[in-house]
Amino acid sequence: MMRYQDKVKYLSIALVVLLVAFGLGEFFAPERVSSRQEAFTALPSKSGEVAKVELLGPGAGASLTFTRGGGQWALEDASARLPVQSNRIEAMLTALSAAGKRRPVAGNKDSWKSLGLDDAQAKVLKLTDGTGKLLLELRVGSHGPSGSEVYARFGTAEASFMIDAAVASYLGTDRASWLDRRLFGNAPEAAAYQAFAVRADIILNPADKAAKPLNIAWRFERSGQLWKGGARELDPVTIESVLRAAGNLEATDLAAAAPAEAFAKVSATITLDLGSGKTRIIEIGAPAADGRFWARATEAGQPRPFGYQVSRYSLESILKSEESFAKK
Repeated sequence: MMRYQDKVKYLSIALVVLLVAFGLGEFFAPERVSSRQEAFTALPSKSGEVAKVELLGPGAGASLTFTRGGGQWALEDASARLPVQSNRIEAMLTALSAAGKRRPVAGNKDSWKSLGLDDAQAKVLKLTDGTGKLLLELRVGSHGPSGSEVYARFGTAEASFMIDAAVASYLGTDRASWLDRRLFGNAPEAAAYQAFAVRADIILNPADKAAKPLNIAWRFERSGQLWKGGARELDPVTIESVLRAAGNLEATDLAAAAPAEAFAKVSATITLDLGSGKTRIIEIGAPAADGRFWARATEAGQPRPFGYQVSRYSLESILKSEESFAKK
C-alpha cells in the first residue's frame, strides 16, 4: 500500500504539472499574444521622401538598386537607368508606411540563425532619402509557424520580431520581375490597328542544327470590320490573337543597348500601323543566350532607347505563315 508521504509527493508533482500547463496556456492564448504585439510603422517618414531603394539577397547574393528621378523609378544598371514597374515600388513604400503590428520574439543575436536573420540567410531592404540619410534598414528571415508572418529585425538592433509576411513579397532580387519589359508603353485594342505586316528569314531554334529557316512575307489590312490579305478575307480570331501578341510583346530582359553586332542582319521585321497615323516597328536581330533574340523597337520614327531580349516562344506566336490566317 502506498505510503501517505508518497501520495503527497505524487499529488504535488501532478499539481505542479497542471499549474505549468495552465500557465503556458494563458501565456500563449490569442488574447495574450495580441497584448504583446506592438503597434509600429516600418517607414515612419513619408514614402515620397524615399529617393533610393536597395534590395540585397542573402549573403553575397544578387542586389538591386532603384532610384527616383522625375517622378519615375529606374533600376541602376552599370551606367544606365532601366525602366521599372514604378507602381510596384510605390506599393511597397505604401505598405511599409502603413500602420501595422510587430511581436517581439527574441532580444539578442543568438536567435538570428534559427530565425533566418543572420547575414547568410536574411534578405535586406534599405531606404534612403535624397540626402543619403538612411530611413529604414530591414532584414527579413524565415516564415513563422502560421505562414502569415515572417521574422524580422531593424537596423543594427539585435532584437527580433514577427511582422506581416506581405512585406517579404517585395524583397525579391530577380531583376526581370521589377523591370518594365514592354517594348511599347501601352498596347491599343486590336480595333486600333489598320495594317499588320511581317517579313522574316529566321531560324527560331538555332540550337537545332537541322532546323530550317522560316521565310515569310505578308501584309494584312483592315477593311471596315474585316481583315484582308489582298482580296482574301482573313480569320478575325486568329489575326486579333496575333495582333495582341505583337502589340503586347514583352522582353525577358533588357539592357541599355544591344551589342553593335546584334543587328548586322535583321532577321525579322514586324510592322504595326495604327489608326492615329503612328507606326510601330519591331526588328529582330541575332540570337542571344537561352533561346532569346535581340530586338529593337521604333515608334513614330523614334527608336526606343533600350536593347531588348525576346524569347523565341513569343516570336513563334507572331511569326506565322500567311496560310495560318485563312478564314475557317
